[in-house]
Amino acid sequence: MPSTSRLNRLAIAAALALGVVLGIAGAPLWRSALIAFNQHHYGELTYRCDSAMRSHHLAKAEAVAAPSGQSVDAIRRSELALIDCQDYDLLQKRLAVWGLRESDLGLMRLKAIEADAEGLRQVVEAHEIRD
Repeated sequence: MPSTSRLNRLAIAAALALGVVLGIAGAPLWRSALIAFNQHHYGELTYRCDSAMRSHHLAKAEAVAAPSGQSVDAIRRSELALIDCQDYDLLQKRLAVWGLRESDLGLMRLKAIEADAEGLRQVVEAHEIRD
């Protein structure tokens, strides 16, 4: 008959093995749940940040083309809107800490863009390099 000490060691080893298997199998499920739970909010912040960056870029371009007090005010207003980018960045970092990889975040961004076909055109225009 096996000793109690040996049974305890076998139970600990079995629990450890079960934990490893559940950890490996559970990671994709955890990431999928994080994506599903945060997709809508992440998509909103993606759109807001992109819109804020676009507005800021356009305000700066207008100020360069035609400097005026009004264009400086437009830049200041657009800089305030960049707070949306901070919210986006903080959520992105929080999701990374919780276990999402960069590829998961990229997928979330693509889903957010695809949710609005017009948004894709705007993103392309906003990030397009122009002469």
